Amino acid sequence: MPFLRFRRALRASGLICGALAATYACERSVPAARTDSVVLPAEKVSVAPTKEAGESGWNRLAGPVLLIQGETREEAIVLPPWDGDSASLDVLGRLGGESVNAVLFGRGGARFTAQLGARPPSLDRECRVWPLRAVHGEGAASSWAVGFVGGDVMSLALDSVDDLSSRDSMALVAEASRLASAVTTTTPPSFQGLRFTAHDIRRFEASPGVHALVAHLVRKVNQEANPQEEQTLLIAERDSGATTGPYQLVYADRSHGREEESVTPEVIAAVRVAGVPTLVLARDGDAGVAYLLLERKGPRQWRVRWTSGMTRCG
Repeated sequence: MPFLRFRRALRASGLICGALAATYACERSVPAARTDSVVLPAEKVSVAPTKEAGESGWNRLAGPVLLIQGETREEAIVLPPWDGDSASLDVLGRLGGESVNAVLFGRGGARFTAQLGARPPSLDRECRVWPLRAVHGEGAASSWAVGFVGGDVMSLALDSVDDLSSRDSMALVAEASRLASAVTTTTPPSFQGLRFTAHDIRRFEASPGVHALVAHLVRKVNQEANPQEEQTLLIAERDSGATTGPYQLVYADRSHGREEESVTPEVIAAVRVAGVPTLVLARDGDAGVAYLLLERKGPRQWRVRWTSGMTRCG
């Protein structure tokens, strides 16, 4: 996937984006397309109930699987509700034989449509890749991020700070740093007092009238023999109707470790599943990439709804 390959290249070279312009100049947000995804009849997308699938946390209203863009936009990485879920893959195979449409979303809210190709002869459990045909995007966007087959899913735009004036973008970086400083997770003494570097900040509408942001910030201890890195992902909201003033921290995830062993988070898309705001997050580490669905349960209430099995695609 383009986002993950780019990040791995940065980590391998030891470079960290320190300037706001360098961090955000790579992508312009595309205006959100608010069109519903294709909803298939229940008998076409149903998955045989299993104990494991029921415990995975996957929302069946999202369809049988999560799709992630692969090496090209005509190639989808397939993530079933749980790692050994053959029933969901069988459903996808049946739908692929019928050339059923998939709906694909970009990070800025761009919307694509595609047809599922026929099931590949074999699927590598560590990297399940499925062909897509007739991929078509609305607007100027050329790549997608996540996709769904059936289900009740709509786009939710993540607006980049690149769309803001320099003054406003720097104010948002300062606000994200303030919020990161408020995270109460225990931090090793070596990180305390260090400044945060903002790697990505996105704004979105958590619900009508509720402005929110999601930010990824990093702190580094540059010890030649033992370089350390701290990764923070946070979500913050303003009160309903407020368009100015501080955000309130509502969710945070922080980890730390040796630089080459750190697990890096990245928000790759946002959608509404049956109306519920949901962020799709990638966690990239040496063992591979896991994907998470973070959903909003109510005002200032976010939780990890689902975590995929590990994949070595991307």
